[in-house]
Amino acid sequence: MSRHTLYAYVDGADLSDVAEPIEQQLQLFVDGAQWSVLPPTVINQRAPESTTHAGDFPDWDLGLNLALPDRGAEGPDWFRDVEMIARHLGRLHARFRRDFVIGICDNVTGLVEDLCFVESEIPDLRKLRDAIGTGITSTP
Repeated sequence: MSRHTLYAYVDGADLSDVAEPIEQQLQLFVDGAQWSVLPPTVINQRAPESTTHAGDFPDWDLGLNLALPDRGAEGPDWFRDVEMIARHLGRLHARFRRDFVIGICDNVTGLVEDLCFVESEIPDLRKLRDAIGTGITSTP
């Protein structure tokens, strides 16, 4: 199991009008792309309504999870997969007018860190590369 997972989710919880078409587009993307290592996993998980306050939407994780290589074990093209995901999120933003958040989860400690948002058709790949380079770090 990888120490870190990159997540790329729709930002927000009011997704009932877009969840199905976004999930379909994500699956087509995953199935149609050439991945450096393993393809990402499409995620569509909605928290039970019993966990929210009156008037709030339940948390909804809709997007992709990508296992990241451990530091020092990265192949030469590993970041290409992250860039492909960010570019695809830009296309989805243009089509569905939804923002996306990209972040990293440490699978050992459970720490989660949002790194950047895709709020336009053209994501800032330099900012994403810098954020991943200074994001959650492995500890022995």
